[in-house]
Amino acid sequence: MKGKALALTLTLALLLPLSACGGGLSADDAKCYVQGVLDENYLGKADDDFLELIDASPEEVEEVYDGSLETEAQFFLDSFVESELPQQDQEALLEELSTMYRQIYAHSKFTVESASQVDDTTFGVKVTVEPIDIFHLVADELNNGAADELNSRYPDMMTDEEYLAYELEWVDLFMDLAYKKLPELGYLEPQTLLVQVALGDDDYWTIPDEDFWAVDALVIDYNLG
Repeated sequence: MKGKALALTLTLALLLPLSACGGGLSADDAKCYVQGVLDENYLGKADDDFLELIDASPEEVEEVYDGSLETEAQFFLDSFVESELPQQDQEALLEELSTMYRQIYAHSKFTVESASQVDDTTFGVKVTVEPIDIFHLVADELNNGAADELNSRYPDMMTDEEYLAYELEWVDLFMDLAYKKLPELGYLEPQTLLVQVALGDDDYWTIPDEDFWAVDALVIDYNLG
């Protein structure tokens, strides 16, 4: 499966940066910032301390969250659908997949544990993520025959039109299975990593792209091989 960082326009463009214009940053600020960024992207929420820290509104947080959901939905299509989708079908699927991911993201588990200053322009924040196993549960269903009826209705050799129809039905089946398995959702082994909060040349503190994607790669586990 191709990496999300290569497959999609980076959602970080929608993250709310922390201006350095108001003065220096503390370790507590860095911890609050990382917690807030994760909360807004995966849970669609933000506490008052985070909103004050970045001088943002709840409406801006909701915009970030919607963008995060759409990015994950687009990643799903890019990873699992080979056909070139008509615009209308793609828009409809992105909306349906975003709704699915909203319910999956609601189970996100991450703990922002501590923060320390590395140097004048960098803080290190310790984050532990418990990867969601929902895709493993869906894969088990598919491996145990959930797609047999669908597969029986299509020939081994398909036209482009038939393959498109098959893929659209397959996505619908996948979403149905994901909703079915939500009550059984669990977590894989917790993973801990160090996330930077760094001061950029534009005088804004933010999480570097690669650090955000390192966390993002753990929130839902896609490694089904």
